[in-house]
Amino acid sequence: VDLRLFERRNFWTSTVAMAIAYGTFFGTLVLLPLWLQQYMGYTATMAGMVLAPVGLLAILLSPLVGRNISRVDPRVFATASFAIFAIVLFMRSQFNTDADFRTLMVPTILQGAAVAVFFIPLVSLSLSGLTPDRIPAASGLFNFARITAGSFGTSIATTMWDRGASLHHAQLAEHISPFDANAVQALDNLHASGIGQQQSYQMLNRLIDQQAFMLSANDIFFASAILFLLLIGVIWLARPVKIAA
Repeated sequence: VDLRLFERRNFWTSTVAMAIAYGTFFGTLVLLPLWLQQYMGYTATMAGMVLAPVGLLAILLSPLVGRNISRVDPRVFATASFAIFAIVLFMRSQFNTDADFRTLMVPTILQGAAVAVFFIPLVSLSLSGLTPDRIPAASGLFNFARITAGSFGTSIATTMWDRGASLHHAQLAEHISPFDANAVQALDNLHASGIGQQQSYQMLNRLIDQQAFMLSANDIFFASAILFLLLIGVIWLARPVKIAA
């Protein structure tokens, strides 16, 4: 492992940006179907259909990026990618439990454009200015950082989701008391429909869980959007490819 590669500004900036961005992207990518299946009543197939359109724009735009990567500054492409990721995550941070299939799918379609200009520009930046004998080592280290960050991103996102849901659950449950008119009315309606007291509490707790996990997911999507915007600054720490060469 040639750690001296990190002495090169373009290599460490692109590697750091790729690792953090890919970890964030992969963490939120795993989180969305978990939320849909566990708390929105989606089957695995339906959750997959929500995520499937991410490939549409990626397939259409990737060849264009590949053709123009030598003519356009890779930092411009990477900036566009991170900006689109931020917009997509801001949109997802506004989701609620009434979101329909179309509302869930629109950000996924837009995300395809971000994916198309995500990998190629950062790889180009990381390898710019390197002699041919150092490219295999640089490529291996770059991809190792990306894959490792993806694993960390998944674990961190799901852990934060659970912890955030516990916090929101506690805050929402504070309103369930004999002195809260909405809580009393909800329990009375459940009792009037023939549901026992214990079952009523269980159903109410399920509703609180649903809202708590939704709010926690929204928090993660919002924080991830801010992180992508900050990573744009990291990208522009790299030198232009022509100068680096």
